[in-house]
Amino acid sequence: GTPLGADISIEKRIPSGAGMGGGSSDAAATLLALNRLWALHWPIERLAALGLELGADVPFFLGGGHALVEGIGERLTPLDLPPQWFAVVKPAAGIETRRIFQSPLLGRSVGAAIIEGFTGYGFASGARRSGSDETDSGHNEKAGDIWSFGRNDLQAAAEAECAEVAQAVALLQKGFGNGRMTGSGSAAFARAGGGEIPDVGTLPPLPGGWTGRMCRSLTAHPLDGWA
Repeated sequence: GTPLGADISIEKRIPSGAGMGGGSSDAAATLLALNRLWALHWPIERLAALGLELGADVPFFLGGGHALVEGIGERLTPLDLPPQWFAVVKPAAGIETRRIFQSPLLGRSVGAAIIEGFTGYGFASGARRSGSDETDSGHNEKAGDIWSFGRNDLQAAAEAECAEVAQAVALLQKGFGNGRMTGSGSAAFARAGGGEIPDVGTLPPLPGGWTGRMCRSLTAHPLDGWA
C-alpha cells in the first residue's frame, strides 16, 4: 500500500546457474531493505510468507542463520554450526533449476527421519545429542563426522544434464575427500577445514572457463536483525 518506489540494481558476484542461492539471497536482501526503507515494520514471519511466493530458498535467507529447511522452504529449524572453510568450484556450464526439477531422475525418497538423524548430532538449537551413529540414508556415519551427512538427491539429474558436474565433484573429492554438488548445480563444494586457515590452502588446477574460491562460512546473514 505504500506510494513509494525504489530503483534497484544488482551487482552479481555469485554466478547464475550455479545452484548457490544467489537469486534467493538477492530477493531476501531486497525484502529486508524495502521493509526498512519504507518503515513498514513487518516482522520476519510476514516477510517470509511473501518470500516463499518468490522462491523456496528465500525464507532461509530471511531467517538470518544456519538452519535445516523442511516442507517447501517454510519450516526452519535453527542450527548451531561452527565456522568452516569450503572449497567451491563452478564449471563453465550453468544449469537451469527448472530443468533439474523436471527430470525423471530426480530422487524423491528422502523422509523426515534424515532430519531427525541430523538434529540427533546436537547441532539443532536446544537439541540433545543422540548416541546412535546410524542414519536412514543407508550409511553408518560417526557422530563427529557431521559434514559427510546426507546426500543431494538432485545430483544424478544434474550430472545427466551437465557432465561437468560429475567432473567437479570428483575433482573436489580427490583433493578434499568430501565433494558434493551444491543445490541444483552446476557448482560443487567440499569442506576444507575448521581452523583459522584451510586444511588445504589452494584449489587444484581447474579446466579452462571454470572458477573456484576458498570460502569461509558466515555465522549469520549480514542483514540479520533488520526486521
